[in-house]
Amino acid sequence: MSQCYTARPGRPPRDLAASLWPLDTWPATARALLDHVADAHRPADRLAAYAAVVRHLLADPVLPPGLLPAGWPGAELRVAYTDYQRELIGEVRARVRGA
Repeated sequence: MSQCYTARPGRPPRDLAASLWPLDTWPATARALLDHVADAHRPADRLAAYAAVVRHLLADPVLPPGLLPAGWPGAELRVAYTDYQRELIGEVRARVRGA
């Protein structure tokens, strides 16, 4: 006879997620980074700002919306970085065509 074991956390999923990830501080840093990249205009400053964005995105738990606090800025930060990547790709392509 085989035995089947199951386990369930003893607390609500949202509370468990909050105990595993810094859901209270991650959004503030993400918003500060969004402000920083908006204010960075020189190429070197923008590169450094988006490098910080990438490091911060690595810590995003990418949880389902029901487990995240309201207004979680993870998607907004990813969109900003994707836009930056597209911008860089466009600049490289323009330089290659112009060469």
